Amino acid sequence: MAPNNVTECICHDREFIEIKQYANQNNVTSLDELQDQDYCSNSCGLCAPYVEIVLETGQTEFVPGEPFRKKR
Repeated sequence: MAPNNVTECICHDREFIEIKQYANQNNVTSLDELQDQDYCSNSCGLCAPYVEIVLETGQTEFVPGEPFRKKR
């Protein structure tokens, strides 16, 4: 892991790998479901674009800003 990579939801202190495992174990397929369960991404919201990619692709480590560059 590169030292400055984004790897977690800071507000909930959950690494993306944990979020991925939780989603797989609980058949969670959307960011809304995770937020409804108060698991991640419902405080500051900065990790939401990253968590969406975690759910879509399984990627759990990101260069800062990566999801924003992909949407252009």
